[in-house]
Amino acid sequence: MRIVIQAFMGSIIIHALYFGSAIMVGSIKTSRYKPDIVNAWEQAGALQSETVFGKVISPSLYSLTFLGTALICAMAITSYNKIVIKKRR
Repeated sequence: MRIVIQAFMGSIIIHALYFGSAIMVGSIKTSRYKPDIVNAWEQAGALQSETVFGKVISPSLYSLTFLGTALICAMAITSYNKIVIKKRR
């Protein structure tokens, strides 16, 4: 049971790092963006009427990636424990 909890914690940490880095990159790109308004009026067809920030995917895909990452973390923890235990004996 301890490995399962550690695997879920590892998956939560990995997903938090992934989403946090995506938000940070988006924030930096947004703050550094300087529109060229003068030249944009020459090409009125190129002006956008909507703004999108980030990606949208199905919530079920997030749960699958969470479980998949937890499975990989559990395998890594189990392998690490077997290697460490073998070296200590």
